[in-house]
This record gives sequence, structure tokens and C-alpha cells, in this order.
Amino acid sequence: MEKYNSIDEVLNFAIEQEQGEVDFYNELADKMSIPEVEDLFRDIAIEKQNHILKLEAIRISGNFDHHSYDQIKELKTDHYIADVDYSNEDPNYHDALIMAMEKEKATFMFYWDLADRVTSADLQDLFYMLALHEAKQKIIMEIQFDKEEREQLEDD
Repeated sequence: MEKYNSIDEVLNFAIEQEQGEVDFYNELADKMSIPEVEDLFRDIAIEKQNHILKLEAIRISGNFDHHSYDQIKELKTDHYIADVDYSNEDPNYHDALIMAMEKEKATFMFYWDLADRVTSADLQDLFYMLALHEAKQKIIMEIQFDKEEREQLEDD
């Protein structure tokens, strides 16, 4: 379990997680043969990059109540790492969407829990906004997943 000594360390963790997701989605996009799914993953990677910019901006500005750290110092961030099997070097779109949905769910829970714990209005607004972006991305992937499932059933 990770333990943090400052709100900056928590923000750095979030930035590292988002960068990992940027890389994850770009790699998945490279492996997709369905242009619509490739575009979906590329768009999400761009949104993740925007999350990084927002997190870095608030971290650099220091424009938040540093006492918020007291509410999150015991946060167990290992609970927010998606339990996804990355061993498949060539996932099909079905497997890729499942992995992506699991990542979005874990990241949503991380940001939502952070927002619930902090006292700083600026941090709370940022974390709720990021959580809602994660939920939106998961829903978009669920819609794509359902669409592909319906098309496969119609083909059978």
C-alpha cells in the first residue's frame, strides 16, 4: 500500500496514473483493426492528457487547502488499480473494451473517493469533475461494447 506525505504526492500519483492510461489507450488503439474502436481509444487518450494538464495546473498553482491532506493520507490507492490481465499482446476489440472499462471504473472510484475526502473546494471540484469524466468514458465504452455485441448476434 502506498502512503503519501503530502497532497502533492497524491496529485503526483494521479498524474502518473493518468499518464499510464494515456500510454495504455494509445497502445490499445495501435492494436485495433476496427477504426471506430481505434478512434475511441485515441480520443480517450487525448482526454487523459487533458486530465494530466488539469492536475498539473492545480499542483503547480498550490491553490488549494493543504489541510485536505489529513483526510486522504490513509487512502489505500492500491484499491484503485484495475485488476486487468495485460498478458494478451494482441487483444481483440471485445477484450480491449473490457480492460478499458475496468480501468475507467477503478479510476472513477479513485477520484470520487478523493473528492469525498478533501476539504478544499478547488480539489473537490477537480476530483469530482475527473470522476465524472471517467464515468462518461466508461459509458461510451459500454455503448460501443453493446453495439458490437448486437452486431455479432445479428451476424449469427
